Amino acid sequence: MPFLLSRRRVAALLPASLAAPRVLRAQERARVRLVLNFGVDGSTAPFYHAEARGYFREAGLEVQIDPSNGSGDAITRVASGAYQFGVGDLSTLTEFASRQPGNAPRAVMVLQNRSPQAVVSLRSAGIVAPRDLEGKVIGNGVSDGASRMFPAFLRINGVDEAKVGRRQVTAQLRDQMLLTRQVAGVTGFDYTTFFNIKANGVRLEEVSFLGYADHGIDSYGNSILAGQSVIREQPEVVRRFLAAATRAWREAAADPRAAAATIAAQSPLVDAGLEAERLTWLAQRQVLTPATRARGLGDVEPARLAETIATVASGFGLARVPAPEEVYDGRFLPPRAERMPLA
Repeated sequence: MPFLLSRRRVAALLPASLAAPRVLRAQERARVRLVLNFGVDGSTAPFYHAEARGYFREAGLEVQIDPSNGSGDAITRVASGAYQFGVGDLSTLTEFASRQPGNAPRAVMVLQNRSPQAVVSLRSAGIVAPRDLEGKVIGNGVSDGASRMFPAFLRINGVDEAKVGRRQVTAQLRDQMLLTRQVAGVTGFDYTTFFNIKANGVRLEEVSFLGYADHGIDSYGNSILAGQSVIREQPEVVRRFLAAATRAWREAAADPRAAAATIAAQSPLVDAGLEAERLTWLAQRQVLTPATRARGLGDVEPARLAETIATVASGFGLARVPAPEEVYDGRFLPPRAERMPLA
């Protein structure tokens, strides 16, 4: 009986959503794969923080974390069944759900309550409003959410698409091409491009941002995605995964330096200070919004979700507008008290 008492005492100290998984033995842990929306930086540090702190293991999970080439790539991998979980942009997911409803993943936790999609340029290019894009060449990625939404951004803001040059660039070369003025601006996440060029000495006051959220596309951003099969066949795995991820994201948003130190410890190429700044930017501008502070991490406002889906469908010219439940499924979120920001 001492062993049973010990287990109960340990469980009593944990949130309800994590208490049961803590007692699972290693051989009972579910093996799952998580594909990120990009690579290793401050914006993805919370997931590595969860792994390093043992939160996934305590939740009865063995999690393999892999990078991708963007939201489109991550969504496709989850839809294929190769990954149970992913991180992807809600606008890109909406397009996928419209075209392939039978195997589209579901967003099960919204991480970015405000989308960081933007056109980023140096102020010297003179881009301060959407119409300023006419006559300019903009660098677009292949599968990232901001690049895929760029045509919709132009149409919504009355910009003549024929007057905007577009040059396809890889994520690895995009920001360097901006620095060397091979393009006037680039599409991407504001925190990705800015902190990449900041590492090369560019100051914030030298940069201009056309945030999609400020110009007609007030959508949710990156979210944790789950494949339809894991939702259907292993709903408890989804709950445990979100419990561990929520714990890590709450801590990372409150203490970005600790989360950034986690990824810096894994790679000598990571600048812990820069990545802490990136995560701080993300937490303050896109994660810890007034809505998040009211509803907790991960939840959505139904009316805003429906509006987001309608805006994306119109922007993409989708033949079918997916229903909200085809895009977002909030049944697996931890209780609200366990999702409230720590700071």
